[in-house]
Amino acid sequence: MLHNPKSDRRTTQGIFHVVEGGLPIPDDKLAVPKEVFVKLFSAAFLSPEEALRLPFTSQQSKPAEVFVSLLLRPVVCPEVPGFTPQKSMEVRFFVPGSLVCNLDFVESIFGNAGDPNLPQNDSGLDVEHWTGTTGCVILAPHLIQFTKKELGLPHFSEATERQKRDGMCWNQEDEKYNGGNAFKLTCRDASGVIVTLIADNYFGYCKKEVKTQISFSANLIGLCEEEHAGGALVYPSYDLGEEFSGFLHVKRLGHSYQEVLQNYESLLMVHPEGHASDRHFADIIYVPEDVHFDMGNQSVSWSSPAGKKSIRLLAGKTYVRPSGYKVHMEKIPGTKTWRLVGTVAEGLLCHKPCTVSGGGKSEISKSISDAIIQGPIFVADFKKDFDQVAQLIDRDYSERFREKSKKDTRSILSHERSLGSVIKLFTPSDAEYTAVYNTWLNSVPQHIKELVFVVKRFYRSEWGRKCARNRLCRTRP
Repeated sequence: MLHNPKSDRRTTQGIFHVVEGGLPIPDDKLAVPKEVFVKLFSAAFLSPEEALRLPFTSQQSKPAEVFVSLLLRPVVCPEVPGFTPQKSMEVRFFVPGSLVCNLDFVESIFGNAGDPNLPQNDSGLDVEHWTGTTGCVILAPHLIQFTKKELGLPHFSEATERQKRDGMCWNQEDEKYNGGNAFKLTCRDASGVIVTLIADNYFGYCKKEVKTQISFSANLIGLCEEEHAGGALVYPSYDLGEEFSGFLHVKRLGHSYQEVLQNYESLLMVHPEGHASDRHFADIIYVPEDVHFDMGNQSVSWSSPAGKKSIRLLAGKTYVRPSGYKVHMEKIPGTKTWRLVGTVAEGLLCHKPCTVSGGGKSEISKSISDAIIQGPIFVADFKKDFDQVAQLIDRDYSERFREKSKKDTRSILSHERSLGSVIKLFTPSDAEYTAVYNTWLNSVPQHIKELVFVVKRFYRSEWGRKCARNRLCRTRP
């Protein structure tokens, strides 16, 4: 479905209007007389013919001109076993046929509660799972055409102080209601009924109105948490490539395998190989701090007083180091290859306790997977490009730091350096690197950097340095 709102709303100023009577009206909202709401409510169902036209039938000799309805049952109170069942409110949408895509949008978020005319979908027959609150949303973009006078608002000389402040009065007879701009007008009271007119076709208003009505229901029934905050508990994860040495690549936090055994003895099942498994979660394996993961050999190995020990590296298992750092195998989307993924133990709470609409609450909890581009790498001139890759691999990077005391002599192909470390090595940083090094980095073509990452990603330590250059940088496959 194609649908373009007149403008993408990123402000709430002057948008929220509330009918007088019923529940108190917040001071930052615009108060509207009940008589005005009645006239707007009646006019909402008198949509222009072109607005009622279903897009699917627009090319027919007699297009269908209808209203479209949708019933939602958004959850207000989740189930707490032994305390309360799940409770939801009911929200009914009525929109002109041309705005059917607004319903498609809210349905994708809150689901479809089915045909409202069938008894199995009647909230009144399912009081155990109903909050007792009912909402209605009517889309009517044409309401912005009405003038204040024809809606019954008073002249400025007869208006109250709040009506003057809120603009609910007129000086000129042709003054449009709300200046001819979009608005949401809500009528609600303590009985649990809420009706909202939306004079716009913006998707976001439909979603936000359902969220507002959920909050309204939560406040009325109690024992529910109204949504005011947003955020996410974030545990950074890293692509570790095909080899990973925990004692080299992760900062030591002072924890030991023996300490884990002592503190969590009742939760662990210790195995003679020198590792332990979780008694409650069979897919969790606890390993020593000096563990080494090798996808080539499909092994997880470490040193012990009795010599080197190892177990099989398996998909579906999570290997936990004493610090809590977790490693698991993961298939790369869109490919047949696998990689090691490491996840830190201590997360970061990204929390926005209070913010206005558009403040970014939802943004910090969204996945960034769609910002990661995956695909093949093409080589235009094999010899020329891989000669440059060989030069980058052989380069000395120890003098790149701004702080002269910092030294890093690890080579790119060293098992002591992870793939992430190589990516960081080729990412300019004014804070860490010298201006000369950053200038040089910017001169390296991006496709050459990508080839270096590929070499690092698939390099095997048993090849040796010279053999690696022959395999990866000199020989056409």
